[in-house]
Amino acid sequence: MDLHFSSTPAAAALDPVVAEVRTRFVADFPRRCDTAAALVDATADEATRRESARSLRALAHNLAGLAGIIGFRQVSTLAADLERLVADLENGAVDASAGHAVLDAIRATFAHELAAPPDAAPDATPSGDRGTVLVVEDDDDQRAIVTKQLSTLGYRAHGVASGGEARRAVRASVPSVIVLDIEMPGMDGYAVCRELKADPDLAAVPIVFMSTRARLDDRLAGLTLGADDYLVKPVDPRELAIRIERIRGRCAPDDEAAGAGGVLTYQEFLQAARRRVARAAAALVLMRVPADRMSEAVPWIRDEIRRADLVAAYDRTHIVLLLPELAGPAACSRTHEILNRLIERGVHDPAAGVSCAVAPGASAETLLADADHALMQARYCGRSVVLHGEDATPAVRPAGASILVADDDPDVMRILDAALRGAGHHTTLVFDGADALASLERARPDVLILDLMMPKIGGFDLLIRLQRSEGPRPRVIVLSARGREEDVMRAFELGADDYITKPFNPQELLARVARLLR
Repeated sequence: MDLHFSSTPAAAALDPVVAEVRTRFVADFPRRCDTAAALVDATADEATRRESARSLRALAHNLAGLAGIIGFRQVSTLAADLERLVADLENGAVDASAGHAVLDAIRATFAHELAAPPDAAPDATPSGDRGTVLVVEDDDDQRAIVTKQLSTLGYRAHGVASGGEARRAVRASVPSVIVLDIEMPGMDGYAVCRELKADPDLAAVPIVFMSTRARLDDRLAGLTLGADDYLVKPVDPRELAIRIERIRGRCAPDDEAAGAGGVLTYQEFLQAARRRVARAAAALVLMRVPADRMSEAVPWIRDEIRRADLVAAYDRTHIVLLLPELAGPAACSRTHEILNRLIERGVHDPAAGVSCAVAPGASAETLLADADHALMQARYCGRSVVLHGEDATPAVRPAGASILVADDDPDVMRILDAALRGAGHHTTLVFDGADALASLERARPDVLILDLMMPKIGGFDLLIRLQRSEGPRPRVIVLSARGREEDVMRAFELGADDYITKPFNPQELLARVARLLR
């Protein structure tokens, strides 16, 4: 990642866009609170209850999003509480005492935060073109600020105000990433995400939900629909930029010449494979399919594999597949999975055999030669899959991923182990950083779930060692009680793929693991 941040004194001048919005917000704040108080009282009237509750929820939603992005973070949190209070009771009268209590707290907190000098946005030095970001946000001020922040960080950012506009904009010019609000008039963010993920031509576009809706059900709904991340407002622009880069690194293939649907010609595959294996170890799979089923098999595999994987027709009867950052057993397991699905679809002969070559540091050409040799062995020895360099292949493919969990809290470990195993994953548990490092040196798991505060070697030190190590690295989810922005930022800068604060919900953790493994 080439974003370089430096801290700025709190007294430094604000960004002009933020300063203008903040000035208008401060002047308009008393009116917003008076309107909210009147709407709380109006929900007691059965004739106006539904419309008043809807208006109050929209006002609280707007207040929560806007306050956080211009420096009133505690006001933002309290406004989100008011929004949830209204959402719970939208079909009935809002409890007047509870509603007014939250509004009193908002007024007092606003006065306190207004007395303190606002933090200026951190300086950032962008490097090169960071791609196109579409910001979908119905509030004009929030949309203007987010697009300006992203533009400052080197993105070509532009915004639209509704789900319908987003749908048209994405179809007109596919962006690198979509930053999507949920609460919008007409077509909400969930509907936009659902439609885009159902479109084969647009399903690979990464989507980041950014909303004041912080409930578990909302986060799970977003991740289940296929979003690549879910962030709760307010979001520090530095964290947003790092999360976008993490997503683009996972999702955007570096095969610039990819054809429709991500299917490559063999020469395009070879060029992209050379770049991938030069960065990290990878497995190369070679499989034989009937010539008359090739046109069906290659696109189908492309739809089933990870976005970082590569697939191409090697010749008229062979498919070649590259699986970056997969070790031998994991690559063999994944190959079994693809093979079984092809057999189910009738596009692969079980007797034809499949080979999988893994050799850290080997070139793409060497991997292909090894895979070709192993394919001959598979066909003539009657084995469905041969892993080059291994004595045996697993008889039954494992159902899930290999996950290393590093945390010194036994209660947390019991929860994590039960949840992950229940989802079909294979867990290894370690209770200090030294054991975690030793386990990583023996075998790289698919995912590392890492606490920051551990004996012997801390989580940050372990991330540093992983960053300096050679070969493939696991996806890393930091799971920590340390929720300060500087901790989150440092974890991402050291290579973490996701960051979850304790207390956590196991369902959301599983959803985020699944997102990283897609």
